[in-house]
Amino acid sequence: MNYRHLSIIIILLTIIQLAYPHGTVTSPASRIWNCYQENPENPDSAPCIAAVLSHGTQPLYDWNEINQANANGEHELYVFDGNLPSGGRPEKYGGMDQITSEWVATPVSPGPFTITWTNTAPHASEYYEVYITKESWSPDQILTWDSLVLLVRTPPSPAASTVDIQVTLPVRTGRHIIYSIWQRSDSPEAFYSTSDIDFGGVLSIDDIDGASSKINWSHNYPNPFNSTTKIAYRIEDDAFVTITVYDIFGKKVSTLVNSNQFSGEHEVTFYAENLSNGVYFYIFQVGSYIESRRMILQR
Repeated sequence: MNYRHLSIIIILLTIIQLAYPHGTVTSPASRIWNCYQENPENPDSAPCIAAVLSHGTQPLYDWNEINQANANGEHELYVFDGNLPSGGRPEKYGGMDQITSEWVATPVSPGPFTITWTNTAPHASEYYEVYITKESWSPDQILTWDSLVLLVRTPPSPAASTVDIQVTLPVRTGRHIIYSIWQRSDSPEAFYSTSDIDFGGVLSIDDIDGASSKINWSHNYPNPFNSTTKIAYRIEDDAFVTITVYDIFGKKVSTLVNSNQFSGEHEVTFYAENLSNGVYFYIFQVGSYIESRRMILQR
């Protein structure tokens, strides 16, 4: 094969790749991304195991392809109630439509939060939309368009392999869903992503406000960090405190604090020498007050 032929092949492969953009939400981890990370051939969680049994391993290898080629913003015409997680393609991705509370969920709390899309073949975007399930929704219900509340719709944006979308999570209790849509601007094609999240036991905004007035805590420092990071906080009254670290799949990594503590200043160190690079969440709880924050391990 001469260099001219090789150059032509490389150009054609590049064109093919750019013609088929793909992606999903990797933080908080979408269902398909979590199953792929668990290993399509031998997943860990019950829903991912069931998805492989019902639809095989190929959908998990194609984690970045839950799409509708002709959506053009008319998502409800192509994605029907009950099939939102499969992007209206239950014949291939129906394993994602399972109604169960066993999906791996990312711990969250009300307030500012970042949604991250990872796009393996980026293209210009008409918009990204991020929804959350209504307060009345529960994991024993199917996911419908009427189940969702829009949090944000972004303006048009250029191609990017990683897109961070800032949202404010409302007050919720227990498990909910973040549903995200990526609509291309250079094609009618759209992509769909379903992420399970868990708010834990926060009861109301009054609970949060009342407790937070007695608590002062800062983001971990440094962040990003390469092996250790510190979390400092102050509590006004003696209280039982827990600080727990989770990975992006909602699996507990470490319990840093789990004890009664006196009022005053406190500091704890998180050691991550044996962990892989990536995003982690730490959950801070004092009484009914619960809050989560994100930290990045980057060596």
